[in-house]
This record gives sequence, structure tokens and C-alpha cells, in this order.
Amino acid sequence: MSSLTAECAGLDSGPEQEITKKGVRLVFIAFARIRQFQGHPFRLYTGERFSDMVESIRQNGILMPLIVRRIFGDPAHDYEMLSGHNRMNAGQSVGLEGAWCVVKEGLSDAEAMMYVIETNLLQRSFSDLLPSEKAAVLALRYSEMFSQGKRNDIQRELEALECGDTCGSDFHKCADETCGSDFHKSRNRDVLGEDYALTGRQVATYLRINRLCDGLKLRLDEKQLTQASAVSLSYLSDSDQLAVHAALLRYQRKPADAQMAAVRKLAETGPLTEDSIMGLLQKKASSPPPKALSIQSAVYTPYFASGTPKKEIERVIGEALALYFSQPREESA
Repeated sequence: MSSLTAECAGLDSGPEQEITKKGVRLVFIAFARIRQFQGHPFRLYTGERFSDMVESIRQNGILMPLIVRRIFGDPAHDYEMLSGHNRMNAGQSVGLEGAWCVVKEGLSDAEAMMYVIETNLLQRSFSDLLPSEKAAVLALRYSEMFSQGKRNDIQRELEALECGDTCGSDFHKCADETCGSDFHKSRNRDVLGEDYALTGRQVATYLRINRLCDGLKLRLDEKQLTQASAVSLSYLSDSDQLAVHAALLRYQRKPADAQMAAVRKLAETGPLTEDSIMGLLQKKASSPPPKALSIQSAVYTPYFASGTPKKEIERVIGEALALYFSQPREESA
């Protein structure tokens, strides 16, 4: 347990109580005043993993402070969660009313998303993420708004919270090499892929996946949609994607890549509707035409007189085949 965590565990809590520990300003905030992060790209804990967290919090309380940002214009909430969604859910399930929080002020949406992503990457490796979660990570890093310097600062801050070594007031300061307008300038997919053991082509695939609506992302994460299909659908408009999602709920089967490619093609003719997509999905594939068969003359000439017309030969062969297949035959062992 980190020194900061240990001190948080022993603190008396109260509404809007504020303290400073290890150079960190902590505020006790009621859960009712904190909203979930808008567009949160990570799946929240369920099942055994969530049950284990609930039991831990039941016995020990919430040990690590949450990280929230101050928001305005929301009549129901004063703060937005950046790190601690699962801890808040588990805490509410055992009857806790709030938790100690680190409050961030004046963050841009891009900076807030960096906190959300970096805190999740501290808990899990990139390879453990679901496809839609990987897509969110890569899309942010590929964005023109991404700042490597700011990311480094956030990583140091989060590591300091984890280990409790914040070095006093320097906790909130940028290192000289990361301050200023050091925004990510290289938007090369191959360079970005090297950080995550991916090729540039794989990065491009994830960037397309990030353009899907939430319903289609969920289908991809649950393996009800292939990556190839996801890429095809990512080129559709938002309204067309919603129509596809609604149709797939009715279809109740995993669509083939060819079907999703056909849906994308159909969208080129006009807006998609749930019914038009269903018609395409339910259309049976036409059977391929039978292959032409050539019979050598040596097979049938012994049975026909010289000069017998071709049509007569074809008629007799057809009748012979019909007679042959009409006879009962013993099944082979």
C-alpha cells in the first residue's frame, strides 16, 4: 500500500472536507455530485472482477483517491470522473456516499481523455484491451490535439499517486522538457504502431474502428462482428450505422464480411433503412451454375449407329441417367 493510500485509508471523511497530503489536495466528494466520464471508452468491471472489488471495499474502504475534474453547466453534477469509475460503482454498492478525490481544474476535453486512458493503461496492458478500447487509445495518440509532453506529465502524476512520492510542490509542475506547445507532430501510423507492436496497417484498422457507433463497437468486442466487417461499416454515416445496428439486433446472427461489404455498397445508393438492410441480410446467395461437362466420344459411340444425330444421342443419355438415378441403390458401408 502506498504512503498516500495508507493515509487516505485512515482519514475521517465528511462532505466537502478538504485536506492536503503529500503535496496532493484531496476533497471528499459525494458520489451523487460526480458523473461518469462522457464517452468513456472502457468497459466497466462486471462479474467476478467487480464482486472482488466490492468485497475489498466492503472490508477496507476505497484506498486510492479518485481523480475528477471540475465541470460547469451540468445542473445535476459538479464533477466528472476521470479515474475511479469502478471504485465508485463498487463503493455505491456497499452503501458508501462518497470518496476522497484529487480535483483537476481547467482541463480540456483532450487532456481529460488522456487522464482516462493513461489511468486504464496503468491497470492493464495494451494487449489486454478490447478492440474498441485499443481503438480509443490509438485514436487519441494519433489526434492533432495529442501532446506527448502533457502525457508524460500525467504519467508522472499518476505514478506519484500510486507510490506516494510526490516531491512536495513539484507534483503539479511540468518538467522543463515537456512544458510549452510540444504537441504531437508526427502522425505517422508506422511510428505510432511501434509503441504497441502493431504495423501501420493495423493502426489504420483501429483508427477506422474508432469511427463506429457504440452499438457496433460492442458487437465487435463481443466477437459478433469481424474487424473486416467493422472497417466496412466505419465508412457509413452515423445514421446509417444506427440502422445497421438495429437490423443486426433483428438478424441475431453474426454477419458475413461479404454481407457487410454489400451493406456499404448499398449505402452508396441512398440512406439505409432497417428494412433495406434486413432484405439484404436475408437474401439467399444464388447457387453457382453447374460446371460444363465434356464426355469423350469413346464412351458413348459403341451404343449408337454411325451418323446418329447429336440431339438423339443427348436424349438417350438423358433418359439413361434418369433411369439410373431412379433405381434404389444400397448405401455404401
